[in-house]
Amino acid sequence: MSQPLDSSRELSNPTWRDRFLRTTLVIACILGLIVLIPAVLSSQPVYAATYIVIYVLVLLATVLPANYELRAVLVVALLYGLAVSSFTENGIMGGARVYLLGAVTMASLFFSWRSGMLMTAFAALTILVFGWLILGGTLSPSRPTGFTSLADWAAAGGAMLLIAVLIVNGIRLTQTEFTKTEEHTQSLLLELRNERANLEARVEERTRTLDKRTAQLRAVADVGKSITSYRDLSDLLQQAAYLIHENFGYYHVGIFLLDNHKEFAVLAATNSEGGRRMMQKGHQLKVGETSIVGYVAENLRARIALDVGADAVFFNNPDLPETRSEMALPLVATGQILGVLDVQSTEARAFTDDDIATVQILAEQLAVTIQNTNLYSDAEKALESARMAYGELTREARSRILRTRPRIGFLSTPPATIPVESDSLEPSLAKAIDSGDLILSADGMTISVPIKIRGQVVGAMRLKKPEIAEPWTQDETNLAITLSGPAPAARWKAPACIGNRNSAR
Repeated sequence: MSQPLDSSRELSNPTWRDRFLRTTLVIACILGLIVLIPAVLSSQPVYAATYIVIYVLVLLATVLPANYELRAVLVVALLYGLAVSSFTENGIMGGARVYLLGAVTMASLFFSWRSGMLMTAFAALTILVFGWLILGGTLSPSRPTGFTSLADWAAAGGAMLLIAVLIVNGIRLTQTEFTKTEEHTQSLLLELRNERANLEARVEERTRTLDKRTAQLRAVADVGKSITSYRDLSDLLQQAAYLIHENFGYYHVGIFLLDNHKEFAVLAATNSEGGRRMMQKGHQLKVGETSIVGYVAENLRARIALDVGADAVFFNNPDLPETRSEMALPLVATGQILGVLDVQSTEARAFTDDDIATVQILAEQLAVTIQNTNLYSDAEKALESARMAYGELTREARSRILRTRPRIGFLSTPPATIPVESDSLEPSLAKAIDSGDLILSADGMTISVPIKIRGQVVGAMRLKKPEIAEPWTQDETNLAITLSGPAPAARWKAPACIGNRNSAR
């Protein structure tokens, strides 16, 4: 962007005036030489010498370094000197009027219109002085033109002065209008520069906002991804509070859950030391009361409280003395309010509507995860209840059968497998059934492996190697345990239903 104009620009600008002065001097050197030659040839020696001196001074002013004021004054003075020389040589009808007019014009352009008016007055005084001297006979021009009457002088001098005044006035008007235009342009440029600065500030602010929102969305995704792996509700809430604090930098993060009657919001997890003290005291807030958490829990709408005016009532918690602003968002899943996510900052006016929109996404993810965790917990409890009921029924059925039938087993010795009945168990089988562990005989040739269904021992099998074989190895023992697993258990399920804890030999 262009820089604003200052008070010395354009017509009053030293650079512009210096350039104009240099151009004038160069033109004077070129054209002056053309005029100088015939003037020297046709003039008396004294005037010829004067013209030569003036030309040399113009030439020196052009080529030698000098400050602006000195050269400008020199040009005006030389023009005035030419006018004086012309008066003494030709009187009023010579070139004096042209030189005086040039001096007036240059004074106006080089300095100001006021300088031009001052030079005009000085030119009028010069005409009066030379008119008085020449008409009074005190001074006689060396080459008189014949205009020697007072009327001639008055007419010629008046015409010159009139033109001088018109020129100066024209320059004055031009400079005045140009100054106004300059000031207006400067004002517009300044306004444009300010607007650009404001625009850049807005762009930077918008960029910071977008960067912040991008970081927040990335943090939301990271937190949401991290908390989905938890199945325990307490661990889930505590980890969520910690991750929100770490990713968003909030001073305090509190997760409230509604009690079964939906009357109180109970603080269930937090990241701050003050929050942990509140949890130890069983901190809870009544739904619908003046607290921001109670308001959000009742109205299911996010709310921001700032550390100013009426909102200051929310910041009198001695456990969280540094809180200056607070934001609470409802934890809603499938239209049901589960709790409230409460975040607090040490900065006043730290939260905006954009923050609500971003953190609301996180609150929704957290609510869904809480609901899924609750459903998972309920399903586990239901499954455990079913297992316990099934086990109880199985034990009752086994007890009834054992009261009516002897123990049943199978003896597998090549080439056949035959059922056997016995009222007593071989000691290693009994020990395997009672302990639920694999029993290895002293000689290492026989193992007794318990058979389990859903963690309950329903029988046992004894495996004996031939006398010529090697004792049981670890790999063979592991294979036997594997064989006694789900598949063998399924095969043993039928006899187990007939009589639990039966033996296989």
